[in-house]
Amino acid sequence: MSLEKKIYSPWAFSENEKEKGHINHEIYKELKDKAEVIYQNELDKITDEMKKQKAYLLDYKHGYAHTDYKVLSNPNSLTNLELALVCDGGNLCFGHSVNGNIITISTD
Repeated sequence: MSLEKKIYSPWAFSENEKEKGHINHEIYKELKDKAEVIYQNELDKITDEMKKQKAYLLDYKHGYAHTDYKVLSNPNSLTNLELALVCDGGNLCFGHSVNGNIITISTD
């Protein structure tokens, strides 16, 4: 049985988990040119013109079993789910949540 091509979050410890992970990674490959994760030390290198070209997500804060990312730009109107997939490098096995412009990726 083949699964629908969509982003799965979360998918760890579920039926067809390997296929869900593979589908997420394939979708990530399609999205990674439209969005990029940056770190605090790279923040001053991102210009307003660059923000008009693709989404930028700041690796913002790390906590117990999660990482927060701040959406700095999203000119291509990617969904929060698509942005979360980019933040987690094509994974999302443990899920995510969104609160305003902060995307939280569960890491365990």
